[in-house]
Amino acid sequence: MSTVITHAATEFFGLFTELLVLFVGISFAVALLQVYISPARVKNLLSTPRRGVNGVLGAMLGAITPFCSCSTIPMLSGLIRSGAPFCGVVSFLLTSPVLNPAIITLFIAFFGLKATGIYAAFVFTLAVLTGLLLDGLGFVDAVKPSIQTGCGCGRSAGT
Repeated sequence: MSTVITHAATEFFGLFTELLVLFVGISFAVALLQVYISPARVKNLLSTPRRGVNGVLGAMLGAITPFCSCSTIPMLSGLIRSGAPFCGVVSFLLTSPVLNPAIITLFIAFFGLKATGIYAAFVFTLAVLTGLLLDGLGFVDAVKPSIQTGCGCGRSAGT
């Protein structure tokens, strides 16, 4: 019985330490990204003449930025206010919190490369298609121009 408890405690503290280091590292990287990448710069990246390309670029940006929803929503608000194409903004919104480096790393560790590849391809494709669909259906008109930028965590859009 004692060895089971010792093994469980060892596993717990090992995972706790790994996740703590990962969380602190990602939080630091997010803070640096938010200092150097403004919503206007992202708008320029997403503004191409073709909606499909905008969707793919938005999904790619969401996939490489390690934002949680607390940072994604203010960034989204800044993108909308800066006039970024709606398709790219929606694709960014859908991929940012669910397809980022931290999640991919955890997926690989827990499920392997094949499952992670299927997950990433599915999320990426679904985000782009949803962005195209909502843009095509005119959902941009449903977005209020004066979106609140706060998320309750003390941050504001673009910071």
